[in-house]
Amino acid sequence: MRYAGPLTPVQASAFWRLGRLNGDDLGRLAMQWLEEDQPSESVAVLAGESDITLAEHGALFERCLRELNVSPPSERLAAWLYIQTLLQAARDGADPLDVVDDALFVDHKGIALFEPRNLAGDGKAYAAEELGMENLLGLYWTLDDPNLTPKEVKCAMDEMKDECARVLAVFYTEPPND
Repeated sequence: MRYAGPLTPVQASAFWRLGRLNGDDLGRLAMQWLEEDQPSESVAVLAGESDITLAEHGALFERCLRELNVSPPSERLAAWLYIQTLLQAARDGADPLDVVDDALFVDHKGIALFEPRNLAGDGKAYAAEELGMENLLGLYWTLDDPNLTPKEVKCAMDEMKDECARVLAVFYTEPPND
């Protein structure tokens, strides 16, 4: 699953920086921003295009962002914005399993947002600890158990949603200083 909800231009610049947008996303975002009366000639042009591809329309999308006064973020800030957006989506009702699945993209890229907190106690870090998501990852893998009862799945999903809200509040309120 890949997040395909509404994005602000700043959020979109983060998704773009991480390579998490496709041609359909560019068209969808241009239409969204046009409907929101975002002041950009390039947005109107992109919204009117059909068969949008990254190769043919990527530069136009970047021009849209510039016209909307959005600067390209660093990779680290882009990763933080990306995960923040996903966690907000979970808070607002998106499937937390899909959110964690999408957020693991940042973990796989090896982008560290936070210093290890030595949670394991032996100087080693838990998986996704550098994103503040070690508990979410544990819950994610718990749900991979085919022997869970429906009640256990519901309980784990509820716990995962609560953990998404906690991680958002604790780790994703102030962007990192690059």
